[in-house]
Amino acid sequence: MATYLNLAAVRLCTESEGPGKRFALWVQGCKQRCPDCCNQKMQTFSQAHIVEVSDFIQIIEKAKRDFKIEGVSFIGGEPLLQAEGLSLVAEWCKKNNLSVLVFTGFLYETLLKTQEPSVRKLLANTDILIDGLYDKTQPDSERDWVGSKNQKVIFLSDRYKKGIEYEKKEHSMEILISEKEILSNGWPF
Repeated sequence: MATYLNLAAVRLCTESEGPGKRFALWVQGCKQRCPDCCNQKMQTFSQAHIVEVSDFIQIIEKAKRDFKIEGVSFIGGEPLLQAEGLSLVAEWCKKNNLSVLVFTGFLYETLLKTQEPSVRKLLANTDILIDGLYDKTQPDSERDWVGSKNQKVIFLSDRYKKGIEYEKKEHSMEILISEKEILSNGWPF
């Protein structure tokens, strides 16, 4: 039986959504409703781009070949609400030497208590977890990738050294310009 993802956006190669060159995917749907969320359009539970996991993995394979990505970042919306499909993607990434970074509004301590097999499988295949709700009253400009100081960067494997989020000494962002649109990512403001 096929498993599907509901995606809001994809970047085949980015350097502002985790360490190194990464494939980034934003999922559609979030219950958290953080005030001033930078991805408010991704909060609604509506059909965006429905993709079968096996087809999606082929897109990541192509990005690995074409852009020499070192990992994949799951962003939202709320990735943990699509843990079933993302756990399969993360498992494939680990088997193919790609790191996995997951952004979530859920606290790690809460996730550890879950009995949901797909959440456990996703965590087991995650190298870096960034947890906690975005808090606009605590902006963080010292660490890369995080939006607010309350969010934690949790290393679930030894693939990256602790403190890597401070290496650039500032928060990075990218602006992508095409004939149809201007896109930005990596900075929550």
